[in-house]
Amino acid sequence: MRIDLHMHSTASDGVYSPPEVVGLAIKHQMDVIALTDHDNVDGIAPAQLAAANTSLRVLAGVELSSEDDAADRHVLGYLVDTTYVPLLDKLRQLQNARIERVQQIAAKLAAINRPISVERVLELAGDGSVGRPHIARAMVEAGHVNSIQDAFNRYIGDDGAAYVPHSRLTPSEAIQMIHAAGGVAVLAHPGHYEDYRAIIESLIPLGLDGVEVFYYDHSSTVITELQSIARHHDLLMTVGSDFHRREPDGSARIGSVHVPAKLPIVEAMEVRAARYR
Repeated sequence: MRIDLHMHSTASDGVYSPPEVVGLAIKHQMDVIALTDHDNVDGIAPAQLAAANTSLRVLAGVELSSEDDAADRHVLGYLVDTTYVPLLDKLRQLQNARIERVQQIAAKLAAINRPISVERVLELAGDGSVGRPHIARAMVEAGHVNSIQDAFNRYIGDDGAAYVPHSRLTPSEAIQMIHAAGGVAVLAHPGHYEDYRAIIESLIPLGLDGVEVFYYDHSSTVITELQSIARHHDLLMTVGSDFHRREPDGSARIGSVHVPAKLPIVEAMEVRAARYR
C-alpha cells in the first residue's frame, strides 16, 4: 500500500488546489493520502469529493503550529471531525493571527528597507491560511531575494531580522483540540528537532499519540531511533513527504517515503482515534 499522510494544498501554503493534489496523488498511484494544511481544514471536503469515484482514500488532517518555551512544535491531527465547531472556531482564530503576523513581519521588512505589500501576500495566499512562504514569494517578486529559501535564510527564518513568532498555541492545547475533534495527534518531522527524544517524552504525558517516523529527509539513523522510541512508548508511526509543490526538476515527493510493508499505519490510527469518540 502506498501512503502519504503529510501534504499541503492552496488551503495553506501549497501550490496546488485540493483537487489538483488528489490528481497528482492518483498519478503517483497512491492508495491513501491525508491533506494536512496549516491551521485549516477547508481543503478536506473538496479533496474527498475529487477522490470520491476513485480508489484513492483521502483522510482528514490538519497541521497545527504550536509552540512551547523553546521552539515551534508542529502537531499533525488525523481523522478529525472537520465539522466540529470548537475546532473550526479555533482555526479561524489562528488564521486571523496569521494575518496579524504577516502585518508585523511586513513592518519589520519595511524598517530594513525590504518593503512588501501585505495585500499582495494575502492575494498569494488566496482563500487559504497565509504563511511565511507567501511572504517569501512576495519578496522574490519585489526583487529583495533570489528565492523562497533565500528569504527564509536572510530575513524571515527563525533567526532572521524580520522574524515574528506565531500566535501562541501550546502543544498541550493542540493535542487537546485534536482529541476533542475525535482525531489522533502526531508530532510532525521530529528529526528536525535536535532533542527530539526529550521532546517526544515531554509530549507523551500531554496525550501525544504518534510520531512522523518516516519523513522525506529523515536519515536511516533517525528513523531507526524513532521506531525504537515509538515501540517503547506504544506510539503510532506515520509517514509523510510534506508535499507543497513540485521540485525544481519537475519531480514530486508524493509517495517517495517508504515504510515497512506490513506496518498497519491507517488501521492503527483508526483504532487509536476510537478512544476519543
